[in-house]
Amino acid sequence: MSRTAFSQVDEYIPDNLIAGNTHPIDTKGFDLAVGTGTLVRGTLINKDGAICNKVGDVIDQPRGILANDATLSSTTITPSLIYISGDFRASEIIVGADVKVADFERELRMLGMFLK
Repeated sequence: MSRTAFSQVDEYIPDNLIAGNTHPIDTKGFDLAVGTGTLVRGTLINKDGAICNKVGDVIDQPRGILANDATLSSTTITPSLIYISGDFRASEIIVGADVKVADFERELRMLGMFLK
């Protein structure tokens, strides 16, 4: 009986998102919300699986940073991979139009994600 112990989940293509290795990089699977369009690597994702933004006076709570581009489905959730810890370059993180990356720095630090 043959059993595969490992399988390729995804592929890493170097860019400027990762800012160092002072803190360990960790990932986890995460479901993105139903929608249309594409979310790109580096997008800050909230608990609902959408891009972090501001609704009224409330700023979303981040859950992770999207590890790969993801094309959203208009009918079902989209499985993805997010970074949940590590060192990241703030200039490469994408957030909604009504907020800045600096608005999330404290929450990200509490999650183990550090901006440079």
